[in-house]
Amino acid sequence: MTEEAIPAVPAEEQVPAAPAEEPSRVNRAFAGVGVAVGLIIWGMVFPLPLAIPGWVLMKSHPRIGMFLGFLGLLLVVPGMAWKAKTVWKADWRKALPLVRVGPGVMVWTGLCILAYIPVALVWYEFAHRILGLPEPLDPTSKGVLALVLGAPLSEEFLFRGYGLARIRELAGDRRALVYTAVIFALVHGSLTRLPDVFIGGLFLGWLVLRTGSLWPPLLAHFTVNATGYLQNLAFAEFHWGPPPLPWTWVIVPGLVGAVVLAVLWLPQVRGRIKELAPRPGCGKPETMESQA
Repeated sequence: MTEEAIPAVPAEEQVPAAPAEEPSRVNRAFAGVGVAVGLIIWGMVFPLPLAIPGWVLMKSHPRIGMFLGFLGLLLVVPGMAWKAKTVWKADWRKALPLVRVGPGVMVWTGLCILAYIPVALVWYEFAHRILGLPEPLDPTSKGVLALVLGAPLSEEFLFRGYGLARIRELAGDRRALVYTAVIFALVHGSLTRLPDVFIGGLFLGWLVLRTGSLWPPLLAHFTVNATGYLQNLAFAEFHWGPPPLPWTWVIVPGLVGAVVLAVLWLPQVRGRIKELAPRPGCGKPETMESQA
């Protein structure tokens, strides 16, 4: 007798895993909106431990109250660092992209902001005199430290740091840019300033997307707030209140600022700065880590 060969039992076939489905545009959009709304909450919650006693002391000891308000704004920075660690663990520094940039970027950014300020002033005067919108709140009421240092640091780490990085990851660059600019404009609480703060938010976010660094928007934010503070001091010193400034004093500097802005944004000018040149893959969420 010959032994019959026992057929080998075929091994179980490995079924390839189905590829993970990418989130739909609607899901990505709503995810970004959720983070954007959360920025408002975090920006209000983190300063509270020092902001509340600052408000209480504002009437009796205004200087101490202002200083506590300034320190309260600074609490946003470690607060958002903690929030970033809960989201990204060891990669939390992507929320604080402090990459070095060349002096050309900083000079170009400062010139853009200085040119934009008189353009924004034209809108202020038009909105107040022609449209009848209320004047923006006096920024000097918050104190020089809160206005010049506290607000730029806290808002840039909140909006252009954690907010921009997180929304980019969930919803892409364009939505991140628009969502953070909208929330940035809304939290300033002024209908008169809404358009120019929104445009400013777009510019500051664009700087981060293009350079991968928070240093340019920090410089720009500091420059705007310091200029506004000095402007209000000058108005008080020379009693430039009602009646309003002559239209010539408003329109001519605005036109000059618009011309300077147009020149600065020419490809022949902006293209000479390597950090502002277009990057391969720019605009894709998956390139975020390499850019920021």
